[in-house]
Amino acid sequence: MVVGSFIPFVATVKERRETGDPRPSLEERYPSHEHYVDAVARAAAVLQKERLLLEEDVERYVAAAKTSTVGR
Repeated sequence: MVVGSFIPFVATVKERRETGDPRPSLEERYPSHEHYVDAVARAAAVLQKERLLLEEDVERYVAAAKTSTVGR
């Protein structure tokens, strides 16, 4: 049996303070959209180098990051 949880990061510092979430918000983690896309691209490249992702998967993750609203 597989058991897991998914608790998304809050979007803003204000929301983090209001909810008492100790984790940095998305705006704290990624101050701009470009920063977010770069972080996804770097992480995907590492996973590809470790043979955990195919090149086509890296391209899909980066494309999805480019169209996301994170950092906008």
